[in-house]
Amino acid sequence: MVLLLLTPPALAQALVSAGELPRVQGLFESRPGAGPLPCEVTPLPPSLNFALRYRAGYTFHVPQSQSQGSTRGWSVLTAITPEGGAATYLFARTPLSSATRVDASFDVGGLYFLGTGRYSVEAAIRDDRNRVCRKQWQIVVGSSRADRAVPLVLPPQTVRPFTPIVSPDAQHQDHAAPMRLSILLNAAAFSTVRTNIRPYDRAVLLGALTALLEHLPAESVRLVVFSLEQQREVYRSEHFAPAGMNQAADAIRSLQQATVDVRVLQKPLGHIDFLAGLIGRERGAPNPADTIVFLGPTSRYGNKIPESALPAPSEAGTRFFYVRYESPRHPYRAPGIPGILSADTGPSGGTAGSATPDITPAESAAASRLPSSAGNGGSSSGRGHPSSPPPASPLPPLEGQTDIISAAVARFKGKTLTIQRPADLAKAIRKIEQKTVEPPMNADKRR
Repeated sequence: MVLLLLTPPALAQALVSAGELPRVQGLFESRPGAGPLPCEVTPLPPSLNFALRYRAGYTFHVPQSQSQGSTRGWSVLTAITPEGGAATYLFARTPLSSATRVDASFDVGGLYFLGTGRYSVEAAIRDDRNRVCRKQWQIVVGSSRADRAVPLVLPPQTVRPFTPIVSPDAQHQDHAAPMRLSILLNAAAFSTVRTNIRPYDRAVLLGALTALLEHLPAESVRLVVFSLEQQREVYRSEHFAPAGMNQAADAIRSLQQATVDVRVLQKPLGHIDFLAGLIGRERGAPNPADTIVFLGPTSRYGNKIPESALPAPSEAGTRFFYVRYESPRHPYRAPGIPGILSADTGPSGGTAGSATPDITPAESAAASRLPSSAGNGGSSSGRGHPSSPPPASPLPPLEGQTDIISAAVARFKGKTLTIQRPADLAKAIRKIEQKTVEPPMNADKRR
């Protein structure tokens, strides 16, 4: 019962220990006079996310006529058994307020991470009237041809609880020459016509950050989260460690993109000065990085940079990269699963493919419950203005065209690495690990 009260709601499933398992299983035993709980289940097929992990899950559909006004929520116990292995048990509690109403049903969802392999799943959902519904299904997690080169973190036949923020595991760094790494993350909306950073945008940025930290063999890491649109840093760690992921995520979430400091509006080209200062600070650091990686979506600012704005490239050979996310031009649109699967999460059926990963509504709800903090440094002062930041050029760059960060990286003989899917991110990581950098190619010629 203590486990029921303390487990976070909705998607945050808890791993059930061997000592707690008999007591938790007892909650899902049939009770005299309780009767069955009508339900249906829709398995969520596995899909690869930008943290380079396969996620899968479920949605239980409970008729509203069976629950409305008579329950405060549901508990779900899920047993996931890899082929030839032992079961892993996950427990979740979803209050009525967190369930999704779809047509005549309440939808109760859950997610988990899986390694490649075959699994059998048995899940039981219980309401507060001790009624229980049980379902079983099979899952096959296998890399598609496009994803075979992706360095997966979870070993085959492995089950892990889902978390909206994945902490990097340093044990999975690739065997390449060590580097002093700086990651400069531009926290911005993925659409150049929108200012708000959606939960999906945050999920991709944080997932890609996790993958970079896990797979690049860095002997030291400096992480800077900044807003080019607001011309300020929102988070800086000179010696970043995995324990700081929550603080970095909170800094992104705390950005108020719907308002702009009036001083930003007074400096139409202030973003150029800010970007130049950011690069200058990196190159002038006491322990400068030998590899500087920008991470973020295509900037809304064009590629016009005055020759004198940026410092001259040094002979030291600091390597510059820009891991730039672009929305796929022809994304796979998977059928929506009410209450948990919106789109782009993988092909229907049990085998994962290379479909465009997306954040589910349940993940969005989990991400929205992250604590917000105003104490992450770099907060703006002055009166805010409810306006979008002005673009530096009449039109923002289109997908595939050079933006201001690409132009700045090219000045230092760096390379822009465009990613649309997790497999692209894995390829970008391999390029960053190489000792030499190919000469940059004009983006319009690439098109």
